Amino acid sequence: MSHGVHVFAGTFESREEAVLYTEPQWEPEPAEDVSDERYREWEDRNPIWGMRTDLDVYLDSDFIETIDGPDRYTYLQGMLVDGAEIQSIRERAPASANMLVLIFHQALGGFPALMSSTPRLTYCGEWACSL
Repeated sequence: MSHGVHVFAGTFESREEAVLYTEPQWEPEPAEDVSDERYREWEDRNPIWGMRTDLDVYLDSDFIETIDGPDRYTYLQGMLVDGAEIQSIRERAPASANMLVLIFHQALGGFPALMSSTPRLTYCGEWACSL
């Protein structure tokens, strides 16, 4: 599937809580007078990215989308090559899920990746995407 999208569903208190997990987060950059060693330590720790850590795969955040709101499935359906597949995605998602996370094939940077559920997200599969 050359133009696939990996779909995950999860339950979060808010969109802000979701993106703290699904997008890279950076600690404040050290002051200019910090030692080179301390700066390298900061670089090694950043970004902090729970989803990438849990999936243990290369991810480019430019090709990941976190979707909330009542129209999230309709929005996703418009991207699918076969819109009828949205029913299968809905069936795989937990009933309590209020967020969808889309990882487009470009996010993997051409590296092999085996996707699976994480402690925060249920993996709903890879689907043919028109984007």
